[in-house]
Amino acid sequence: MSNLSQSVLEYQRSPLYRLAASPYPEWSLSAICAASLPAAARSAPAMPHLGVMMGFSAVFAGSGYMKYMNDAENGSGTTTSWCLLYLFLNLKRTVQQPKPMPSLLLAGVMTNLVISGRKTIEYQFGV
Repeated sequence: MSNLSQSVLEYQRSPLYRLAASPYPEWSLSAICAASLPAAARSAPAMPHLGVMMGFSAVFAGSGYMKYMNDAENGSGTTTSWCLLYLFLNLKRTVQQPKPMPSLLLAGVMTNLVISGRKTIEYQFGV
């Protein structure tokens, strides 16, 4: 008899579980952050500062590398925490001034939060 709940077993059979072990969502978000650097450099409305975007791009690339090296749990945890930090810092500004690039960044962050956040919750709490 297995100790895992039915929801965990269903999650482990889902495409989301396989996607959470892949580095490509984080690398895609890192590329979006890097592509937004010119807009951040010219202080476009609702965009974070240039240094902030460089930092987020590097962190998301690093968490993708963790997954690439078969450490999906820590890669997902890093992605989850930094996605939450991005939302804490930038959600209000992006919602108040909807522009294409900040909205694209927000969509990427939310997508990665769903993908990696579910993996982190499953790993940490077994839910």
